[in-house]
Amino acid sequence: MLLYCLLQLFSLDIQAQKFKYSIPGLDTLQSSFIVGGGAAAVLRSGEAEIISSNSLASYWIAFHENGENSPILDRLRSTQFASENTIFYSVSATGRVDVGLQFRYARVRLDNAASNSMFKVFEGKDKSSGQSNAPFDEVIKLDQSFGRMANVGLRFRFKPLLHKPALVVNGGYTLGTVKDKVEQKQLSADRDIFDLGATYFQDISTNVFYFFGASIRAYLPSSVTSESLYNTNLNFFLIQRSKNKKFTYYPGISYSLSFKPSQYDDHPLIKTADFLFAIGGVQYAFNKDYNVFATAGFPLIVNLTRPQQTIVRASYSLLSLGFRFGI
Repeated sequence: MLLYCLLQLFSLDIQAQKFKYSIPGLDTLQSSFIVGGGAAAVLRSGEAEIISSNSLASYWIAFHENGENSPILDRLRSTQFASENTIFYSVSATGRVDVGLQFRYARVRLDNAASNSMFKVFEGKDKSSGQSNAPFDEVIKLDQSFGRMANVGLRFRFKPLLHKPALVVNGGYTLGTVKDKVEQKQLSADRDIFDLGATYFQDISTNVFYFFGASIRAYLPSSVTSESLYNTNLNFFLIQRSKNKKFTYYPGISYSLSFKPSQYDDHPLIKTADFLFAIGGVQYAFNKDYNVFATAGFPLIVNLTRPQQTIVRASYSLLSLGFRFGI
C-alpha cells in the first residue's frame, strides 16, 4: 500500500514538473527547522539529509491503594530514551517528494527508588532477558535497563499543492527488529506502526511564523500484542528567528490523545491517555546545511485510564537534543 501511494505521488510530480513556487524566507526556514524529530520540509532535487533526534523522558509512577484519590502506596521512576535517526533523499525532479529510512534505538528502565537519577537508563549492557515465554506481567524488571535497536522504517514527505509549499504531508511504516518477546514489550517494538501527518507554516513577518502540525499513529496488532492502539497529536509553535537567521526560538504547545478499540458496542473506542505539554526549543544554524537543536517540555495535563496508577506531573522531565546535516 505504501509503495502504491509513492508511485501515485511520483505520477503527480511528473505532471507538475514545469511549475515552481516559493515564498521568500520560508524555504530557508523549512530546511532548517526541526520539530518532533523531523524537518517540516521537502528537499530540492538531488539533495539528501540526515536527521538525528534523541529524547529522554522520565517521571514518577504513583501506585494508589484504591483509586486516584486514595493514599499512595509506592512510587517508581520510569525512564525512556529514544534515538531516531533518519536519512532522506529527494526522488523528485521538482523537489516535491522525499523518501527515507529511519532507525530507532531505544532504552527503558523502571527504578524501584523514585529518587534515582534518570540517567541510570544508560547503565548496563544491551542483553536479552532470556524469558521470552513468560507472561508480560511477570517480567517487569526493576532496576534493570533494556536497550536495543528497536525499529526500522520507511518514510516519505510530499508537497501536495504547488501554490501552498508550506503544506507538507509526511508518513511511514515501521517494523520492529527485536526478536525477544519480553524486550519487544519493554522497548515498544511489539507491533508494526503506520503513521500519517501534515505540517503547515504561516508567515507573520520576515522572521516570525506560525507552525501547525497534526498526525495520527496506528500501532497494529501482532502475535505478541493482539489489540491495536492509536495516538493522535496536535502541535502549535510560534517560531521566531534572529536577524542573522542563526538562532530559531519556538515556544509552543503539544496535545496527544491515545485510544484503543473497546469490547463494548456502545463505546467503539476508549481513551487510554492524554497529555498536554508546554514546549520550549532553540536551534542554531551553523550554515544552511547544518544545525543543532534542543527542546524541553513540561506537562500541563497528564491523564491515564488506570485507576490505581498515576503519573506525578511535577516529576515529569522531557528533553530532546539533535542535529540536521544536509548533503
